Amino acid sequence: MRHALAALVGLLFLAQPAPAQSASSAADSSAVNVPRWHLGLAAGVGQPVGDFKRNVSNAAGVQGHVLLRLDRYGLASLRLQGGWLNYGHESQRTCLGTAPHCRVAVNMTTTNGILSLAVGPQIAVPLGRVRAYGFGIVGISRFATLSGISGGIMPDVVAADENFGDSDLVWSGGLGLQIPVHRRSSLDIGVGYEGHGRRDYLIKGGLTDQPDGSLGLDIRRSRAALFAFRFGVTTAIGRGALPATRAP
Repeated sequence: MRHALAALVGLLFLAQPAPAQSASSAADSSAVNVPRWHLGLAAGVGQPVGDFKRNVSNAAGVQGHVLLRLDRYGLASLRLQGGWLNYGHESQRTCLGTAPHCRVAVNMTTTNGILSLAVGPQIAVPLGRVRAYGFGIVGISRFATLSGISGGIMPDVVAADENFGDSDLVWSGGLGLQIPVHRRSSLDIGVGYEGHGRRDYLIKGGLTDQPDGSLGLDIRRSRAALFAFRFGVTTAIGRGALPATRAP
């Protein structure tokens, strides 16, 4: 976590405009329309902390967000964010069907993950062409164990069942940088903290087949929290733009 924060601070330092360029940057920003809607997609890595860290290892997944900018400069926005983080994954070869002889062998994948959806405000600060931002969101998350045919960090949803799940509120706060790479797109790098409260969940290997045909569940309960690191792209969508006027 210290390394991630140090990297963000370093990027902020490099993003600071030189004194001679500040005036021209402000003038340039007054001539640029800020679209209302932005869409982002990122790869995510979760690092559990506290009691949660003693039960699970690091997580990986995807995260997406939609921004509705509320002012003409894009300083205040409404952020809708969702994602899936997988913290346990195992696969085994099994037979499809109940015939005495196995006609079709398939990979049966079981994954343990966190599905979340939350909304809240985001505040941005222009640093020359780069934007630093912070957000706070509240929503709902579900700790779910899914089994299905094939799949990677998430089974094929066409042929999958949920074996165990627990839903409750989640809150998250985060910081990030948007670094322009195109007229309408930016690299998006950031870190956030997610608090899911006390949850019931299964760990890797916590779902077993019993001799009588039932499922064995090794349920753990603890406070679940993690740091979520993301690296992705945010781009403007739609044609509508807010009017361009000189920034205050």
